[in-house]
Amino acid sequence: MPPIVRVENLVKNYYMGTQTVHVLKGLNLAFDEGDFVALMGPSGSGKSTLLNVLGCLDKPTGGSYYLGEMNVARMTDDQLSEVRSTYLGFIFQSYNLLPQYTVVENVELPLLYQGIALDERTKRRCVDLAEMVGLGDRLDHRPLQLSGGQQQRVAIARSLVNDPHLILGDEPTGNLDTKTSVEIMQMLRTLNRSGKTIIMVTHENDIAAWARRVVRLRDGRVESDTRNDARSVVEMGL
Repeated sequence: MPPIVRVENLVKNYYMGTQTVHVLKGLNLAFDEGDFVALMGPSGSGKSTLLNVLGCLDKPTGGSYYLGEMNVARMTDDQLSEVRSTYLGFIFQSYNLLPQYTVVENVELPLLYQGIALDERTKRRCVDLAEMVGLGDRLDHRPLQLSGGQQQRVAIARSLVNDPHLILGDEPTGNLDTKTSVEIMQMLRTLNRSGKTIIMVTHENDIAAWARRVVRLRDGRVESDTRNDARSVVEMGL
């Protein structure tokens, strides 16, 4: 089976006046379907830029990015928007919920962006997802009525509503305390065990330990690419 994600000689530069900032310097990486990957590295290593490229939020300067068999690097903005709404799910550190919307309405948002009519069937799916992440008694609450962990649970439910091929997490536990972080990682682990492919950025080793694989970047290049110790993964139930 071909990788679900593959980048070849991936380059990303930013241009500031006459200055060129080289962020990604010819990355070659492949991620298999059903993998759970933590992207790590010091500030400026390129991990967030790589996640933005994988999420079709930014275009590479050079090289190729294959999502399945599609070379995303060659797509137009409209095509990238279609890929984002159809194939990808996002979990952000800051949750990115709309404060005026309820839990269910926030979960529905990706469907609205796709132009899908919200009927009883789609609403039922959103309710089911909210219940799956433990918010069955919070369906009509708004973000400011929820704790940080509950808001991140909404974000996880929202990331699943379009049944994405790939879930991308940007520091998904960055704003959470230790206990809540463990709860969120247990939830992501369960999703991974059900077959979802997850790639997340984190700077915390204890969070990266939940992943099956850890890719460390430094200065825009891959510094190391390792599998987590099988015994520790088994102890976590992966």
